[in-house]
Amino acid sequence: MRNEIKRSVAALFEFMRLIAVVSLIVGPLNGQTTTPVGQVQTGAAGPAVDEYRIGANDVVSVSILDAPEFSGKFRVSDAGLIEIAGVSTPIHAEGQTPNELAHSIRQAFIDAKQLRDPKINVFVEEYRGRTITVLGAVSKPGVYPLQKRVTILEALSLAGGALPNSGNTVTIVRGAASAEATGTAVGSVKIVDMSRLVQGEDLSANVEVKNGDVVSVSAAQVVYVVGAVTKPGGFVMSNPSAGVSVVQAVAMAEGFRPVASTHHGLIVRQSTSEKGRQEIPVDIAEMMVGKGTDMLLAPNDILFIPESGAKKTLKVMGEVAMSAVNGVAIYGLGYRIGTRP
Repeated sequence: MRNEIKRSVAALFEFMRLIAVVSLIVGPLNGQTTTPVGQVQTGAAGPAVDEYRIGANDVVSVSILDAPEFSGKFRVSDAGLIEIAGVSTPIHAEGQTPNELAHSIRQAFIDAKQLRDPKINVFVEEYRGRTITVLGAVSKPGVYPLQKRVTILEALSLAGGALPNSGNTVTIVRGAASAEATGTAVGSVKIVDMSRLVQGEDLSANVEVKNGDVVSVSAAQVVYVVGAVTKPGGFVMSNPSAGVSVVQAVAMAEGFRPVASTHHGLIVRQSTSEKGRQEIPVDIAEMMVGKGTDMLLAPNDILFIPESGAKKTLKVMGEVAMSAVNGVAIYGLGYRIGTRP
């Protein structure tokens, strides 16, 4: 009877030992990969196992279960290599997924006759090798790591979203990875109409951005209304293709003040040179009653409404309008005239 009990206990211990070995090989079933050689750190912000490929300057954590003395954190060199004690030859890491790198490290230890059947986990600690740059009218312009596949909308989200005064276009300057994937030249430009994308009219425009791409969000096109109006400032052209007329611009500024000289308005059309600047007289009072043609303003035009009784030349009025716009400070959705210290 005692012998039977001993045999049963021995069988039970053998069964438990086998379970332990299987658990060690398979790994904990906690949502990580179950391959015996490599596990990739996952989570709400982490990449999928087969999506991220290691790049130069990434930091990877290598855990060798059978030989913890060889474990550690390793930065991928500019040449794409990592050096691990116990392996004489550097291991190529760039371009591999964490799973693939775990296999490479395992094979390197076997080839070096250091370990017979090592169990290896690889985690990406820092994502520095694959980045995109987001610039322009966004909350947090900067360089952002690519931990997974990223579309234009996701890239803007990384940068805190577009500013209220952003325009309707996003320009993507392609890096080497995008050029290779799309068959275009490095530095080629793709322009995306964000208004159509956001409104769901062109979902195909939500293209993927790749390592080395530069994403630039345009600033909104603005017209300025200054002088004797209720709320002078700069106003975003919500639909640049349709434009903003003189009468509409006055309405945006909530109308005239009582002292306004509505027959002697002036449009200052800016140019890159002083010589190219134009001063265009406009009779806004006539436009508002339909006796004059309502003119369309161009982006960055300044509509100046002087006060009654101000006898000034067009040149002086233009200088006054320019001085007013130079004191503009941005607040939220629009612009308000601020006083410089």
